[in-house]
Amino acid sequence: RIGRVTGLTSRSWMESNAQLLTALESQSASTTMIRFFVIVSVAIGIASVLVVSVIQRSREIGILRAMGTSRGGILRIFLIQGAIVGLLGSAVGCGMGAGLSVGFQAAVRNADGSPLFPFTLTAELFLTSAAVATFAGVLAAIVPARRAARLDPAEAIRYG
Repeated sequence: RIGRVTGLTSRSWMESNAQLLTALESQSASTTMIRFFVIVSVAIGIASVLVVSVIQRSREIGILRAMGTSRGGILRIFLIQGAIVGLLGSAVGCGMGAGLSVGFQAAVRNADGSPLFPFTLTAELFLTSAAVATFAGVLAAIVPARRAARLDPAEAIRYG
C-alpha cells in the first residue's frame, strides 16, 4: 500500500528478515522441547526414587496392610511423598537457578557494564516452577504408589 501511495519500492520487514523470523521460531520450539524433556527427566528421577522406596519398605507396607490400612491409604502415602519430593526439589532448584542466574548476569556484561542478557526473576516464575515440579512429582508417584497399594500383605511381610 505504501508503494502505491508514494510510488516508492517497499518491502515488508517480515519478507526482508524471513531467516531471522525462522530462526526465532526454531529457537522458541527448541526451548519448549528442552523444557518438556527436563520435566520428563525429573519425573523419571522421582519415579525411580519412589520405586526404590516401595521396594525397601515392602515389609512395612505389608504390616500396614495387615493392620487394616486400605489400599487407598497406601496410595495416598506415596502420592504425598511424590508431592513432597517435587516440592522440595523445586525449592532447591529455584534457589540454585536464581543464584546461578544472578551470578551469570553479574559476570557476563557488555563493554559499557550493562548485562549482556538482561532478565527479571519474578515470583510468578518461581511459583509456576514449583507447581510444575510438584505436579510432576505426583504424576511420577502414581505407578510406584499403585504398586505399593497392590502388595499382598502376607508375601510382603514374609519376603520383605
